[in-house]
Order: sequence, then C-alpha cells, then structure tokens
Amino acid sequence: MSFRPFKRDNVSVTGEEISPKRKGRRARKLIVALFIGLEVLMLCYVGISFFVATQMVYAQPKAITETPAVLGLNYRDVSFPSRQDHLLLRGWFMPGVLPNGQLTTERTIIMVHGLHSNREALEAGLLNLSAALVHKGFAILVFDFRGHGQSAPAPLSMGFYEQRDVLGAVDFLQSGPMPYPDLGRPSAIGGWGISMGGATMLLAAAHEPAIRGVVADSAYAAFVPLLQRNDLMPGPIIPGVLIAMQMLYGINFNAVRPVDVVASIAPRPLFFIEGTSDGLVPPWNMNLLAAAANSAPDAHVQTWLVPGANHIQSYDVMGNVYVQRVAAFFTHALGPATQH
Repeated sequence: MSFRPFKRDNVSVTGEEISPKRKGRRARKLIVALFIGLEVLMLCYVGISFFVATQMVYAQPKAITETPAVLGLNYRDVSFPSRQDHLLLRGWFMPGVLPNGQLTTERTIIMVHGLHSNREALEAGLLNLSAALVHKGFAILVFDFRGHGQSAPAPLSMGFYEQRDVLGAVDFLQSGPMPYPDLGRPSAIGGWGISMGGATMLLAAAHEPAIRGVVADSAYAAFVPLLQRNDLMPGPIIPGVLIAMQMLYGINFNAVRPVDVVASIAPRPLFFIEGTSDGLVPPWNMNLLAAAANSAPDAHVQTWLVPGANHIQSYDVMGNVYVQRVAAFFTHALGPATQH
C-alpha cells in the first residue's frame, strides 16, 4: 500500500510543518500589498480627478469676428469690472432706436452668451437678435463672460462665478461711465441669456432686484444632474472632480442650481424658452424651472416650448416670431418706450 502526503493544520502537502510565525508574515505581506494597491488606486483617482478639473475650467477663448458695425448699428466698446472679484469684462453697448429714429437707453437689456462662446455668439445668432431688439427700442449691453472672448482669463464655473459678471454689468449701467452721456442712464434693466448664460442670469436676478425681468433660453435647472445625465465623464469620477473643483478653484458646482432660487425672483416676470429637440438641456429642465418659479404666490411666469428647435436654436427656428415675443415680454417687464 502506498501513502500520499496530506495537509493538515500548520503542515504543508509535503509534510513540512508551517510555523504560526511564518503564517503571520505571509498574512502581513498580503495586507501590506492590499493597502499599497488601494493607495495606488486612490492616487490614480485623485490625479485623474484633478486633471479633468483643470481641463474643464480652462479653454481657448473664441475670437470676436464681427461687430455691430456690420449690421449698421450705433455702438460703443465698453469695459467694466465684475462685482466682488473685479475681473475686467469687455463688451458692446448699443442704444435702442425708436420709430422716429431717436436713440434711447431708457430700457436696457443685458444679454449673455453660453459656454465656450462670446458676445456675438454666432451659433445662436446673438448679434442678429441684439440688432432686432435695438430696432424695437431696447438698448443692449452684451459682453464676454470671464474666461471668454476678450474678457479677463478665469476658470469657467457654469454660473457659480459668472453671476458676478452679470451683477457687474448692472453696476456699470447704474453707476459706471456712460457710453452715451447725452442719453443718460437706463430707467429699467432686463436680462436675457442662453444655456449657461440663461442659468447665470437667473442666479444673478435672484440677488439683484434691479433686473426687472428675465428671458432664460435653454437654461438648465441644476448643473450637476446635467453633468451626470450627458455622460460628459465616467460617473464614478464625477464626485472626485467636484471635490477637485472646490479645492483648486473654490467652485461649488452643487450650488449651481437656478431651480432653488427662481421663486425668489417674483413678482418680477420670467420667460422660459426651450426647444423640443434639445439634446443637451432637455425640455424637462424648463418644466422644473417653471414649476419652481410658480411656487411663489406672486409669480409671473411664461413658457414657450419651440417645436423642432435644438439647443439654443429657438431664435434660428422661429425668427421674427421669437423677436416679437421677447420684445413683448420686455415691454411688459420694463414698460413702454417714451419718445421725446
């Protein structure tokens, strides 16, 4: 009869006894290797998070290619500081034109672009829309957000810091050097914005009662859910990127939530515009914003879901109808023009 080696506690298959001390060393090595592996994974996660954060907040500014002069408009180049952190912002001021040809600054609309754009926003027709509203008797202040166009370099924060730029525009209109001294200062100020600009305008209006009415076109209700929905980065890395943003730049993307503040804008009127084919900011964002705004007992809210329009393309789709509806909204919000 032959015998095969067998294993029992503390004995190898060859019959060699394994001491408890040796077993302990092996266990410790395994634990150390495990912790080293976890540390390496954590360092990789942190490194990737910080890298993605730096890529998100800086981009090459888009160059200005046209000015209001190509549309035959009166305008002045202007510059002013943002409120609170005093970054230099650059833009154009265009006086309104009344039916009798008279220039006016009485009703001024601050108009702001979206992410990775500039004050002309050719992709959305902003310069053409500005011209159309000028001929409806509204003066226009349009400018480049921080980190965009010709304004000062700065991290892009999806409205967290950009709302200070809108507030700086209000300060400029109320107390800055007048682009047209003979026309005086505005008696009423409104705000219009697309995409990030629309969300930013809502955030700013919640803090600034001088903004007497807001048109928000393709605005998001909250940024982080949009980031998660659009698969702009792998889901597991989003928490790390949000922490890196806060640590590196002080940006709290979780606070970029116009839906939380729109009710406080009442009784000033709001006009939400969204395209049915918007794949970037889906129409339910408008529904969330409108529902939140209407929760105020003295709310005045309009909505317009534009058939077939993609992101920031409602003006392109609707043309003069868009101009007429926006002009009618601001006439109600800011009052009719007066001719002298």
